[in-house]
Amino acid sequence: MTLNNHVIPFQLSNNTIRGNIVRLQTVVSEIVNRHEYPANIESLFADTLSITACLGSRMKHAGVFTIQAKGSGDVSTLFSDITSDGFLRGYISLISGFSNTENNLKSLMGSGHVSFTLDQGKHTKRYQGIVSLEEPSMSKITELYFNNSEQLETKFLTFNYFDIEKNNRKNLFSAGLIMLQKMPVKNSFDEESNEEIWQDSLNFLSTLGKEEFLSTNLTSEEILYRLFNELEVTVYDKIIIKDQCRCSDEKIKFAIESLSKKELREIADENGNVKVVCEFCKKERIFAS
Repeated sequence: MTLNNHVIPFQLSNNTIRGNIVRLQTVVSEIVNRHEYPANIESLFADTLSITACLGSRMKHAGVFTIQAKGSGDVSTLFSDITSDGFLRGYISLISGFSNTENNLKSLMGSGHVSFTLDQGKHTKRYQGIVSLEEPSMSKITELYFNNSEQLETKFLTFNYFDIEKNNRKNLFSAGLIMLQKMPVKNSFDEESNEEIWQDSLNFLSTLGKEEFLSTNLTSEEILYRLFNELEVTVYDKIIIKDQCRCSDEKIKFAIESLSKKELREIADENGNVKVVCEFCKKERIFAS
């Protein structure tokens, strides 16, 4: 189902508004399910993966886009990244004995920050923006980042199925979102017109329900035309997203070989073997020390 894991860029009213629609049927469910997190963490993780896919799809050169949150609370780390090839992955670190049932990101993570990092290799400048953990969701934090750091009014509407009973998830996308951004203008007349179009787009977006968005009976293009048919929708080519980790035997072996003999003894089992489990894909590897 490759085409059912995608990002589609679009614009409204002759590029007055630009946006992305992200719909992920199998990729997010596969990434989330292999970690066996509590339901509230699954939902937080799913939304973060969708936002990562959305923003990372805009890379113009080979590289990696990363969202990383670090906090003092019961959730200490939230990490996701995507390559320019569309390879998405992530993980969350919870304290031992985690039992927090909150859905609020700040309540889960406490004080801390979220970093947005774009690294497109040695021939381009590495960019990083940092936002405090002061909002209740990753979508609100990302809106704040764009509004303050990029001076772009931005709106995210995220959905996922992780609060739906498992036997009711058939024919649903596991996660996704729509992002809208108000593009800058050159004069006050254009600003007045653009503000009206922006408010219209937000009003139209607010009519979208969870069941409609997640249904596999509707294509992403159909959803966009239903929502924004009054605003001259232009839709661009799909960008395919894949569930693919970048770990390898070679990378892990190199890391083990860089350890001292004392460090190796501390992590080896009684047979002298070192077991390594990738925190992203959970693949287990055993190496002789």
